[in-house]
Amino acid sequence: MTRILFISQYLNRAGTEAFMMNVFRGVDRSHFGVDFLLYSRNETDYSKEVEAAGGMVWRVPSRRESPLGWYRSLYCFFKEHAQDYAAVHYCGNGLTAIAPIVLAWRFGIPIRIIHSHNSSSDGLHNRVLHMLQRGLACRLSTHHFACSSLAAKWFFGNSPAVIIRNGIDTRRFAFNPQTREEVRKRLCLKPSTTVIGHVGRFQAEKNHSFLLDVFAQFHKLQPDSMLMLVGVGDLEDSIKKKARKTGIADNVLFLGERSDVEQLLQAMDLFLMPSTFEGQPFVLIEAQCAGLPCLVSDIINKDIFLTESIGTCSLQQPATQWAQRMKEMASTHKRHDESKAIEQQGYSIATTIGYLESVYEGKEGA
Repeated sequence: MTRILFISQYLNRAGTEAFMMNVFRGVDRSHFGVDFLLYSRNETDYSKEVEAAGGMVWRVPSRRESPLGWYRSLYCFFKEHAQDYAAVHYCGNGLTAIAPIVLAWRFGIPIRIIHSHNSSSDGLHNRVLHMLQRGLACRLSTHHFACSSLAAKWFFGNSPAVIIRNGIDTRRFAFNPQTREEVRKRLCLKPSTTVIGHVGRFQAEKNHSFLLDVFAQFHKLQPDSMLMLVGVGDLEDSIKKKARKTGIADNVLFLGERSDVEQLLQAMDLFLMPSTFEGQPFVLIEAQCAGLPCLVSDIINKDIFLTESIGTCSLQQPATQWAQRMKEMASTHKRHDESKAIEQQGYSIATTIGYLESVYEGKEGA
């Protein structure tokens, strides 16, 4: 059996983790075993799923908690287990911590994949460290993957990279009017209420503060409206506080971390994403598959504009301009199943997994 090791900081419910889990669920289990190495001791729904299905979840201390302990634990892990793996698949948002790739090279794991899932990073120090380590990381890895052309440029500079489409299970996210009605009833949402939705961790790049400003302006134009926020993160409390201060708290649903995002998308009427930077946001593919009109910031890579339902707006534009655009899109959009369109453009998880399996087996060169 060919064993693969995914390496990531966490295994929470977020875009990068969703990609890894889709691969874990979809590979041919008679030929491949998939394990995870995490910089976190926390158990999550995903880690429990992996272990229940027979996969290993190895954990080391986080680098923030103990830089030296992190490196020592990684060294001991690779020294003891490197011979068990045919490939390591490092998924990350930056190259600030390349020790796993260095150690995979040092202990002879033949296939060493670096997979870029973002197009920038928070903090000047992170960006500088990323740039300083990029050359070494590129030399020691055998395959360069990225979720978009912008993410490839950020991670690999002028080194070649393969764009790996963030494939999804299109059947799960296809628009279903019956599911929409059931979910809205469960959430006590009236049929007439316009529901603006967002799925993403409460982190700076997701721009939740501006998102609230936009919704506050939209709510003035469309009083019968609600904002649905799905996700958790460090900034959640501050965003809740701002919602109360702005006077829209009663019209904002904070739904936390959810395992039923495919159903919640059915209940929405428009998907809003004013991010300051992204790689290739997984949930935007899912939202398009669900037939939602999507208004996103103009920094989003247009590689991911798969349907006619996407509109853009500059972050330099005021919240009032965004709100007006939302009102126009929500009132004119005719929702329908877009799953076939998503599949035809190569964003089915089955297509993605077929290519990855050939890489893991050494059939696809660097």
